[in-house]
Amino acid sequence: MRLRNRIATFFFPKGMVLTTAALMLFFLHLGVFISDVHNFCITNHYERMSFHYTVVLIFSQVIAICWAATGSLYAEMTENKYTRCSTMTILILNGAMFFSRLSLEFLAIEYREENH
Repeated sequence: MRLRNRIATFFFPKGMVLTTAALMLFFLHLGVFISDVHNFCITNHYERMSFHYTVVLIFSQVIAICWAATGSLYAEMTENKYTRCSTMTILILNGAMFFSRLSLEFLAIEYREENH
């Protein structure tokens, strides 16, 4: 009797791996953004906002936009309308999250504590 390891594998259509990764990053950014908006608008605890990670968050959002754009280009080569629509939606969501984060950073710039 031989012991076989069973491994679950997922097969995504062409271009959906990058789009799925971009969607996961979008949900991560959405959670951080909601927390920052809550701390900025509702509780006014500015010290709890993610000011220290602004560069990392913006860079991560640019990477998510690039992955979504690449996945969208791959999906445009297919004939599946659902795949093309979902990849474009994820690309637009990542772009909107980027500009929302950027506008929140400019709104909260006077509440930052800069340590040099």
